[in-house]
Amino acid sequence: MSIDSVVNKINSFLQALDAKLTIVVPMPAIFLLCAAMNRKGLSKLRSLSNICQELEGYGIPTGPNADGSPNLTVLHTHAIMNEVVRMMTEDAVIQGSVRPGEMMIVSSGSNGGGPMVSTGTNILPTHLWGVVQ
Repeated sequence: MSIDSVVNKINSFLQALDAKLTIVVPMPAIFLLCAAMNRKGLSKLRSLSNICQELEGYGIPTGPNADGSPNLTVLHTHAIMNEVVRMMTEDAVIQGSVRPGEMMIVSSGSNGGGPMVSTGTNILPTHLWGVVQ
């Protein structure tokens, strides 16, 4: 069974479900690395602040209540953000793969004939694992 036939079967299945398939264009690794290094990472407080600003924009007050009691909307949002960030940093797993032929392998050493260098490439897809920070 060829890759095209598998893709066609998947597309037929998705069309039967009336789903739309988005084509993902791989981004060069150097761009991914640069983008990742410039990100701030997850922050419960930054997320809560952004949500509170949006709530204020909708006219929903986020300060203390008129009687001085805590705003339950903000406490509720804070509890949700705590769990979302906890779940992403403690439970979430990132998965990826490397297509055959994309990982270059170079090794050096020596034998009875003297120094040697060998090169190669991966011949099977390689699975990658990562975590969210």
